[in-house]
Amino acid sequence: MENPLVSIIILTWNRRQYVLKAIDSVVKQSYRPLEIILVDSASTDGTVQAVRESYPEVRIIRLHRNLGIVEGRNIALANCRGDIIFSLDNDAWIWPSTLSLCVDRLLKEKELGIIACRIIEPGTEQDVEDGHTCFFIEGGFAIKKEVLDKVEYFPSDFFRQAEESDMALRVIDEGYYILLYSQAVVYHERASLSRNEKLYMFYGCRNELFTVIRRYPLLVMPLACLWKIFIWNWTGAEKRALHFTLAGSLAGISRLPWLLLKREPVSFKTIRKLVSFKRSFR
Repeated sequence: MENPLVSIIILTWNRRQYVLKAIDSVVKQSYRPLEIILVDSASTDGTVQAVRESYPEVRIIRLHRNLGIVEGRNIALANCRGDIIFSLDNDAWIWPSTLSLCVDRLLKEKELGIIACRIIEPGTEQDVEDGHTCFFIEGGFAIKKEVLDKVEYFPSDFFRQAEESDMALRVIDEGYYILLYSQAVVYHERASLSRNEKLYMFYGCRNELFTVIRRYPLLVMPLACLWKIFIWNWTGAEKRALHFTLAGSLAGISRLPWLLLKREPVSFKTIRKLVSFKRSFR
């Protein structure tokens, strides 16, 4: 039996030195066959030229402007030909056996929809246990194409932040599970920590409210919204970013009429699984 094609997607914007390292880690994977798709969000630092010169096999999709993390990744997903898709951050690199481990596990377990990789940042390595989970990080996960075809892409109105939560709910609702797999290792540069935390607070709060309003059953949706608002603004106050979490709360609630028209709620069974997973991580 031939190995299935794996598509590796990377989204980048003005991170030439990091993306070259990310691609190099993919090229050094023991697994074959694979294709590498790079979506460049209108970089001005010579990223495209550098990648073309060093890795001509990479398929590059150049955008005319920065459409945001979510839409850029959706464009990458739409251009994948593989049976399995692996998403990697532009400032991350993968252990040489990671792809092989992910493919083996995904092929063996029919109901396994997504593998959430173990993300390690310099100086923060810690032991983690394998197990079912309700979340994954878009910078290091593998998904079956058949699962993506059922749940479709990340919500395009998010721009950035928290889109994984929305997709995770839909994956679980389709009867698949998400596995945190400690042997599938992704190393993440500390450069990621310098991203604008205030933007993270705004979009994280807003987008989680979007997910609750759009996906939660109507009976629990109002209380879940209040809880999200409380948690995010408590965190915002602690991090001196309350102005941004309040703005995110307002932005989320202000879209309530539109989001109610677009509701595609998951089942109560899925929400119960979500709650049980979160309790197990306490």
